[in-house]
Amino acid sequence: MNRMALVFPGQGSQYVGMGATWHSGFAEADRLFEEAADILGYDLKALCMAGPMTQLSRTFYTQPALLTISVIAFRRYMHEIGIIPEFSAGHSLGEYSALVSSGVLSFSDALRLVQKRGRIMEKAAVAGLGSLIAVRGAEPGAVEDFCRLHSTVDQPAVIACYNSPNQYVVSGHLTSVAVVAGELEQRGAQITRLQVSGPFHSPLMQHAADRLTAELQKYTLNEAKWPVISNVTALPYPDVDSIRQGLILQMTHPVRWIQTMQYMANRGVEQGIELGPRTVLKNLAKEINTTIEFLSVDRDLDRVELERRFSIRDWVARSLSLAVSTPNANWNEDDYRKGVILPVRRLEELLRSSESGSGSPPAFEQRQEILECIRMVLQTKQVSEGEQKVMLEQLRRDQDGTVSNFN
Repeated sequence: MNRMALVFPGQGSQYVGMGATWHSGFAEADRLFEEAADILGYDLKALCMAGPMTQLSRTFYTQPALLTISVIAFRRYMHEIGIIPEFSAGHSLGEYSALVSSGVLSFSDALRLVQKRGRIMEKAAVAGLGSLIAVRGAEPGAVEDFCRLHSTVDQPAVIACYNSPNQYVVSGHLTSVAVVAGELEQRGAQITRLQVSGPFHSPLMQHAADRLTAELQKYTLNEAKWPVISNVTALPYPDVDSIRQGLILQMTHPVRWIQTMQYMANRGVEQGIELGPRTVLKNLAKEINTTIEFLSVDRDLDRVELERRFSIRDWVARSLSLAVSTPNANWNEDDYRKGVILPVRRLEELLRSSESGSGSPPAFEQRQEILECIRMVLQTKQVSEGEQKVMLEQLRRDQDGTVSNFN
């Protein structure tokens, strides 16, 4: 079975015009942009679509913008594809998008939280004492060793992101980070100095984490509809209290993205969908070299493949065929009319609406209704429980599409 995961990008994926090709014409996008404008006090849609990039790249603006664009991508995914994932995860800020997708946070609460988080993190960068570098071509053990060697309590340097076996981010005090960068460059590593002055995901963010702790107490967190994987532990959150604690620890602890991808792969996930701007997480997955194949909504060819592979029309057609072709062992006319004829007619209606493209319910609702129709038909036709289980499992496999070597 092709188990699916949804992933959400973090800061650095923003660009002017992000998402325009896939959220234009989607009514839910306009509603979310309007809600965001009311909460934030400025026209977020105009900022996302027209910039300027200097403003869009400021942490205070970047975080609400990325959250909103990612939530729009998720809502469109549920409207057009609608398959419930096995897991969701987000890279740093993207974890908030993942929590919205799974129902832990409402969009409005998450937006207020990341606006405050962005302000807190931006203030942490004002002092100008922080630095971040991306490291390629070095073993993680060597990077960790140099960070320990050249860190002090007041001037730490730590790995902030385990992005892939080829890429790590080091964060901390600019003096210590500069020394670590020099050591690694002498040993052949490629160093890129990131245009971010905040010492994100390092001990220097402790004061910011304390302020976020107080902010988080203002909001209600709900039980997740499906597991969300923590950046800090690379494991699913077990409960709401651990989510609250994880969001605080995330400020001072590294993003364990390699371990997150490995956890998903080890639990049978074969398909990943990146919901948000750019294809950063898809590209990292290739470097991690897991068995998970990723499609990104921000790539035209991927969106076409996503619709082809997980077509709601094809699935309702298979479901209708199963309902009609299954042998009947119930000759009670009233039972048959209610439990077979009416559900089959509803499946026919759903097929016609999916073919016409007008008046179709959201794909998520359709998939739930289709399964209920099929269950009713199989029960009414007096199919044994064992056979029902096999048939429904096969139908779910059909729903989940097929993995290919598509790139």
